[in-house]
Amino acid sequence: MKAVYEKFCKLEKVMASVLLAGIMVLVFAAAMFRTFKYPLNWAQDAALVAFAWMVFMGSDLAIRTTGFIGIDVLLRKFPPKVRKILDILFKLIIIGFLMVLVVYGVVMVQTGYQRQINTLHISYAWVTAAVPVGALCMIISTVTKLVEVIKTKADDLGRRGN
Repeated sequence: MKAVYEKFCKLEKVMASVLLAGIMVLVFAAAMFRTFKYPLNWAQDAALVAFAWMVFMGSDLAIRTTGFIGIDVLLRKFPPKVRKILDILFKLIIIGFLMVLVVYGVVMVQTGYQRQINTLHISYAWVTAAVPVGALCMIISTVTKLVEVIKTKADDLGRRGN
């Protein structure tokens, strides 16, 4: 199972990088073509779809590398056992928030299914699907981090960077 998760993490990193590069190319090309009076109307919408997915994939990458949420300066003032308890509590709060995102994200997909992006001729659900899918990925990453924190001795937490 761990090998599958690691391959997924690598794939997600590549996809986020490709999406970022694609956004840059699309926006630049759209600006250049507009300058020469040949606007690419679809490029802006394609960049929007790519941006939505990149944000949620990038957020999962940030959670996985603990670069997302942290109050390190404040937490260092507490003893290791308190830091561990707070770390567990914060991760549980994050998981709860992400579950809300999954539920409301699914509702957004269902309500946006009939709406269409005219220039791309695809359902707006492709944009809104980034919310529940990304939140599910972040839940998996946060649960993985939570298990690591629970298994780690309180004195070792500061050295591990959790």
